Amino acid sequence: MSDIACSRIMKNILSKIVTIFTSLVILAILFFSLKGCVVKVWKSPDKPTTYAIHSSDGRSLTMIFLPKHETILVYTKEKAKFMEVTLTQMRGTYGTHYFWRLWRLEGPGVGGGWLGIRIYPDGTEPVVMEITVLQKFIHGSSKPALRNKGDRTHSVILFSENAVRFQDMWLEKEPTNLELVQALMRKLKPQ
Repeated sequence: MSDIACSRIMKNILSKIVTIFTSLVILAILFFSLKGCVVKVWKSPDKPTTYAIHSSDGRSLTMIFLPKHETILVYTKEKAKFMEVTLTQMRGTYGTHYFWRLWRLEGPGVGGGWLGIRIYPDGTEPVVMEITVLQKFIHGSSKPALRNKGDRTHSVILFSENAVRFQDMWLEKEPTNLELVQALMRKLKPQ
């Protein structure tokens, strides 16, 4: 085979490689761009759903998700006989799931990172949540841990089938005590 024929074959192969590479890059850009255009809004549960974490020193944090985007946060210190309760409004959007455990998040409270790209544990869905404190009450005396009435924050909350991660703590799903919910709501929303 002549040098000219070999040169043509090499140019032909290189041309095909460049074409394939360019096509893959364009497809990847389209995939990530178009997938990011779809926004899924977080919906509060239809019935009260409770998640909690209890420490060995008697402190606990409970989140009770209610319909209409309301959530009750309860922080207690058993030894100090202290209870702090807030009623919040939570509204948020799910991150964009690309594949594997790769997610992209947009919005306030997301923090740094390259283009909002994050890797989260299997079986979890991140929600960029806007949290507004509607009401608050404290029973006992101790240093408050929850936000004040009127405060608005943004946080990424991870939801899984049986747990939520809130402020770097995993709260496990528990049965909801409806009598407690009603008593707390009477304190938070007096008639």
